[in-house]
Amino acid sequence: MSELPPEVTSADPAICSSKETQDSQTCDSDTLGIAQIETNDDSLPSTPQDLDSSEQMQSQEIQHPASVQCAAFDYIYAVGQVEIVFPNEGIKRQFLQAAMELAVDEKAYYEVFTNKSLAIGDPNRDKYLYLAEQVSWTLVIQKQLSYHLTPATKVELEALIEALQPPKDTLELVYTCVIGHSSNNHDSNLAEIVCHQVYHQTLSELHNTIQKISSAETNAIQDVIKALEVEPNAGRDDFDRAKNFVAFRYPDIYLQTHKMRLGSATVPSASLTDITFSQFDAVSEHKIVDITLTYKENASAKHHYYFCRIDVSGLYPFINTEIQQFLPLLNTIPLD
Repeated sequence: MSELPPEVTSADPAICSSKETQDSQTCDSDTLGIAQIETNDDSLPSTPQDLDSSEQMQSQEIQHPASVQCAAFDYIYAVGQVEIVFPNEGIKRQFLQAAMELAVDEKAYYEVFTNKSLAIGDPNRDKYLYLAEQVSWTLVIQKQLSYHLTPATKVELEALIEALQPPKDTLELVYTCVIGHSSNNHDSNLAEIVCHQVYHQTLSELHNTIQKISSAETNAIQDVIKALEVEPNAGRDDFDRAKNFVAFRYPDIYLQTHKMRLGSATVPSASLTDITFSQFDAVSEHKIVDITLTYKENASAKHHYYFCRIDVSGLYPFINTEIQQFLPLLNTIPLD
């Protein structure tokens, strides 16, 4: 198992867009699941950076210069809640009139924009789409209006509309992930994101998706979400972009944590205690983030260490190195 499989539409929270690998190395579709890892310490690299140089070169063999050139904008992978703002009184009154015609609440944005929740593809669904095209879309992060959102195509607009649909039978927040790049084309005090992919889910939906794909149990999933500190963030820096990607799109970290909790004949049960991020200083133009996971055996003071690498050079982060075990240098091992 590597990244989540390609999605059909960008609004589907359960599966990952094939766009996410368009500028990346192609992962072998046959390598589903995590291979058994040798636990003989002598066979392990002493740090993630100490992997054999030939392996490093192999993992970076496919170059995409266009995705790593210095751009005049920032790549964004933000997490927040989508809200709309009426840019003027005329649009607001048009919306209220549509809500009255449909006999829905004046804040039932999803129902108005979709003509009372008609399916995508239904020709009558787009009756009020002109309103969705003219309102201002925003992303709220930690209760602050943080970004103005500009959908690149109708696909992203539909995904933003879907993010407005209230979840059923729960008061949970809907986490909307927005992948795009910054822009200065909008006359607003807010930073602008041109959205190239939008997907959303509650944490419960994320939990159910990860459980279905990886078979990880609830405690393991909660351990990873807690250690990653998954919460709304601006997704501008490399670490936040890597974190948001693995939290929502890389189920293997949940599966590995599940396996560690269960234990095996060679490795006793261990719990996830920490996840850290660092820059990987490779001889490459690519921006690569090392993610280190630390597990502590439940019946002893012994620790086990795993890492993976995420390439955040381009618009869509991707797995540079799959999760695997390593042995840290002695002076980096925590003392209990």
